[in-house]
Amino acid sequence: FAQLALINPRFGSGDNRLGFGGLGNVFANYKKGRIYWLNNASLQLSIQKIGVSSNPFQKNLDRLVLTSKAGRKFNDKWAAALDLGIESQMTPTYEGNILKAVNGEKLIANFFSPATIRVSPGIDYFATPHLTFFMSPASLKMIYISNQAIADLGTFGTEKNANGIGYKKTDTQLGATLKGIYTNKYFGDKLAINSVLDLYSNYLRNPQNIDVNWHNDFSWNIWKGLALNLVVDVLYDDDIFVQVDRNNNKVYEPGEQGKRATIIQALLIKYNLVF
Repeated sequence: FAQLALINPRFGSGDNRLGFGGLGNVFANYKKGRIYWLNNASLQLSIQKIGVSSNPFQKNLDRLVLTSKAGRKFNDKWAAALDLGIESQMTPTYEGNILKAVNGEKLIANFFSPATIRVSPGIDYFATPHLTFFMSPASLKMIYISNQAIADLGTFGTEKNANGIGYKKTDTQLGATLKGIYTNKYFGDKLAINSVLDLYSNYLRNPQNIDVNWHNDFSWNIWKGLALNLVVDVLYDDDIFVQVDRNNNKVYEPGEQGKRATIIQALLIKYNLVF
């Protein structure tokens, strides 16, 4: 939470600001004999309002990720597994990254508009106690847009309708998934590292263009569950357009878009509770 109020401010001193946000992560894991089931839900959300109270809230970050993997081990190194992942956002977003339209701004994204859903049957390989690889040669991926008006913007990888009017609400892909997971602790368990590199190739369209989802979490334990966290995510989807500052004016304006890697970095204080 951040709040700043200025009354009769000096020239050049700034403006009022109200902002809040953060990162929440919940996991539930089950293991019994050769069976394991790993579940995780993560939400990153941050919004702010600058200036007078009538100005709309701007969105800094909104990312919802749900994952689940169930598997059965053959031995200490190999297992058959089914991996499920869903990614979307929680709140509506209008042009200019605002939460509410004030001058007729278009709605550009919302909950499950879009949503990326992936179902991947494959093999887990436990290389070391800290390093795991997952490979799926037949991974089903779907981009789903629940709002037709958002789908018609043509920014989320779906094809045009057969009649040439508007865009489809779904894009179904078949490809291969390779995922590497590294977790470890250093300096007497003070520093915890969690890195997940997820690569996907779409057999049906441009298989040489690899989708990348790389999550990194560095956590330094301060005191009894209270930790300083550095989170860095690198995201690239060859089918989805992102905002690009083409005229270098530090503002993402309507119509400025392209295929680029998205980098998300956050430094925060986090409290961990395991029960």
